[in-house]
Amino acid sequence: MRHAIVAFLLLPLVAQADNWPQWRGPGNRGISAETKVPVQWSATQNVRWKVPLDGAGVSQPIVWDDRIFLTASDGRLNERLHVYCYSRADGKRLWHTKLFGSAPTDLYPLGGMAVPTPATDGMLVYVLFGTGDLAALDFAGKPVWIRSLAQEYGPFRNRWGMGTSPVLVGDMLLVQVDHWSQSYLLAVDAKTGANRWKADRPGSVNWTSPLAVNVKGRTEIVTFGTNFVRSYDPDKGNELWRVDGMHFQCIPSPVVMGDLLFASSGENTMAIKLDGSRGDLTKTHVMWKNRKANAFLPSPLLYEEHLYLPGDRNFVSCFYAKTGELVWKERLGNEFHASPVAAAGRIYLATKEGTVNVVRAGAKFELLANNKMGETIVASPAISNGMIFVRGEKHLFCIE
Repeated sequence: MRHAIVAFLLLPLVAQADNWPQWRGPGNRGISAETKVPVQWSATQNVRWKVPLDGAGVSQPIVWDDRIFLTASDGRLNERLHVYCYSRADGKRLWHTKLFGSAPTDLYPLGGMAVPTPATDGMLVYVLFGTGDLAALDFAGKPVWIRSLAQEYGPFRNRWGMGTSPVLVGDMLLVQVDHWSQSYLLAVDAKTGANRWKADRPGSVNWTSPLAVNVKGRTEIVTFGTNFVRSYDPDKGNELWRVDGMHFQCIPSPVVMGDLLFASSGENTMAIKLDGSRGDLTKTHVMWKNRKANAFLPSPLLYEEHLYLPGDRNFVSCFYAKTGELVWKERLGNEFHASPVAAAGRIYLATKEGTVNVVRAGAKFELLANNKMGETIVASPAISNGMIFVRGEKHLFCIE
């Protein structure tokens, strides 16, 4: 399995450039390798199609070839779960699969039980809901396997609902469950749904997703959580190393550049050197720390040597990734929930009030467009095949 995972990590980004297969796209980086991507649009201009959305949900759209997948929930307790498949060409709904939530719990109203973003390997679609239900569906919408993590390990108890997204690493599906009960990191065989391993974790409520990184030819699974960054062995789930300095409750997901891992939370942002060392690396492997570079809700974007951090209020900051030095800081909205994405030398930043700002990447700030969508945006945009897919509160937009 180790060789398969390493091979997966070493695939060039362009190999999946046309698809956006999981949370933050290819490699969980928030970056598309495509060059012909729209810059200016509105709720009506340069909109190839838009379709109305039913139910609650803020999961990111994912795209594989000519299909777009999305999740939602509704019902008195948001116990009715939905997986939708749309045609990329015209937005036509190809199928709709209904599931029933086994343990509805606390929720974020706009997201209901559909905050986690699905994942796909081109054969199956993997979905996780705040009810604790994890499932794999084929491309016709037929369930292949279904598990209730809530029945197996207890309901998700995490204040504003489950926020972590399932992440595919080779033929393994990773699910990070950090909550008020016993937290854990679960590795599941993607084809069968059976456990590869389960690692109990210390800590409390978090909403972040794991990241697979390549360190000197070996795969490691990096997670954020209460107070600590922790790395795990992908074969057995053993903890490899940890670094102190995170917020008590973490929402942003990790990003990596070469041998540097960037960890952001409400406390600060720090760069951690990846060199295969083990144990507590707090005093030896933190290359820089910037307490003014904090991200509360959105995940940071690392693009072309710069680290972009939207704060949960008002400002977006750009830092030199290698040093943590501030490059620019600009007010671009009132509130950010969505994580930024990048393509063709541009950064796309969606605000909760319903605007997608387009900024030229680099050391000099330049606002290229201010695209008003006319409805609340919490989900992060997805980029595929020259199109941008934006999930608003009421519609799914295809921008071209």
